Amino acid sequence: MGVATKKSKGTKSGEGDGKIWIGIGFTALLLGGVGYWYYKKRKEKETELFLSSGDITNGDVDTVDTPVKVKRFRCVSSAYPLEYGTCHRDVKVLQSYITKIHKDSIGIDGMYGNKTNKAAKKYLQKAFFTKQDINGMRTALKTIKR
Repeated sequence: MGVATKKSKGTKSGEGDGKIWIGIGFTALLLGGVGYWYYKKRKEKETELFLSSGDITNGDVDTVDTPVKVKRFRCVSSAYPLEYGTCHRDVKVLQSYITKIHKDSIGIDGMYGNKTNKAAKKYLQKAFFTKQDINGMRTALKTIKR
């Protein structure tokens, strides 16, 4: 006596797996493209910030061959003592003092950033300034103008 075997109708095992892997690959490719687009936009914005910040002193924009990573400056304080991260109108007095007395062109923008910090440490051997320090600089600047 023979045993009759039934053939099952339906899908073969593994037939749906190919579609799943195609979907996963397409999703990965799509996410990679979006990530790359976001990365390029970020780099363009950083380069734009670098070029507009006045760091290129000779005005020759063609000298920048590779994008430079620039962190945005954030004002974390607007009060005394003036130190790195301070945005205050008296920071302009400090920057003017460094520019006019020590002949260093750091730019006068009222933001105590990297350039101001380095110049202050180099010429004044200080990293933070009190109101009395700034008043002394203001007096010195007035004396020079006369």
